[in-house]
Amino acid sequence: MHVPIVASKLKQQGHDVIAVCHPDGKIGHEMSVRGVKTLTAPIGGYFNPRQTLRLYNILKSERPDILHLHLSRDLWQIVPAAVCAGTGTLILTKHVGSYVNKRDPLHRYLYSHVKRVITVSEVLRKNVIETCAIPSERVTTIHHALDLDRYEPKMYSRKAVLSELGIPDQDTVVGTVGRVSPGKGLETFLRSAKRVLAVDSKRRFRFLIVGDASFGEEAYFRSIRDLTVSLGLTDQVVFTGFRTDIPALLNAMDVFIFPSHAEGLGATLIEAMAMGVPSVSSNSDGTLDIIEDGITGYTVPPEDDSAMANSVLRILEDSETRQRIAAAGRNQAREKFDLDVMIRKIEIVYAECLAGE
Repeated sequence: MHVPIVASKLKQQGHDVIAVCHPDGKIGHEMSVRGVKTLTAPIGGYFNPRQTLRLYNILKSERPDILHLHLSRDLWQIVPAAVCAGTGTLILTKHVGSYVNKRDPLHRYLYSHVKRVITVSEVLRKNVIETCAIPSERVTTIHHALDLDRYEPKMYSRKAVLSELGIPDQDTVVGTVGRVSPGKGLETFLRSAKRVLAVDSKRRFRFLIVGDASFGEEAYFRSIRDLTVSLGLTDQVVFTGFRTDIPALLNAMDVFIFPSHAEGLGATLIEAMAMGVPSVSSNSDGTLDIIEDGITGYTVPPEDDSAMANSVLRILEDSETRQRIAAAGRNQAREKFDLDVMIRKIEIVYAECLAGE
C-alpha cells in the first residue's frame, strides 16, 4: 500500500501523478480508487523488448519530470526506455536489500542513470552502498510513514470487526498483517500459535492472518494453508484475505506479531504500534529502526517460534507491561513515522534532483 498512499498524497500536494502498474496486480485498483491516473504495463523480467517498447511509448507520451521506481528489477526495462525517450529523472526506492554484488558492467550502466536511491531504513542504506554501483552521497534514508489521522482506536469498533469475522468478542486475538509471501515468517507465526495454545488453556484464542498472496505467489499461500491444517490449527486461524481496513483489524487484536525473516523496514509493525497494539517482532534488518526491545515492544530472533510464543504470553499475562509498551509504541510511531513529514522529505529529493544536485 505504500505506493498508492504516496502517489495519492503527492497528488493532494498539487503534483501531476501518473502510476504505471502491472495489469494483474492490486496496486492499479488502489490507485484508481484514490483518483490517481493509472496506466498498465506488464513490467517484469530482465530483458523483454516488447515491455520496454510499451514503457517507451508511455514515457514519450507523458514526458514525466520524475520517474520514481519501487523495484530495482524494473531498472532493466525503465532505463533503456527512458534513455530512448529522453525524459525523466530516475529515482529508486529500495524496500528490500540486495543479496548479490551489483557492481558488474551491466549494473553499473543501469545505476549510472539513477539520480538518487531512497532506502526505507538505515540497514538498507548501508546495504545499497555496499552492494550497488552508486556513490554513498546519492543514497538517502526516508522511513515509511502513516496518515496518522486514520490510526485512532476510538474510530473503530472491535466488536463489529470480530462479528464480521465470526469471532466471539471475548476471544483473545493475536494477529499479523502483510503480504503472504516467502520470507514473511508465517510458518513461524503458525508454530508460535501452536506453542501459545499448548501453554495457555485458560483463554480462547484466534490467530488472524491478514493479507493475500502477490501475483505469482499463490502456491506459497496454499502451503501456508496446508501447514495450518497439519498443525491442527484450522479452528483457531482465520485468513481474512486482502483488506484495506487495516486500522480496524489492528484495533481488534490483543497482540500483533511481525514475524518477517528479513525486512527493509516493516510498515505494518508501525501501523500496529500507531494503533496502540502491543507488538512482538523479529529483530531483523529494518525493524531495528522501529522497535526497541522491552520498551516499545518485544523483539525475538527470526524464525524462533519458541521465543515468539513466550513474548506473546508475557504480554498477555502482565497487564501493566502490556499497557506500558502499547503506549510507548504508539508514541514512537507518532514521533517518527508521520506521513506529512515523509512526503516533504520525498519532495526535497525531487527538487534536489531536478536542480541537478
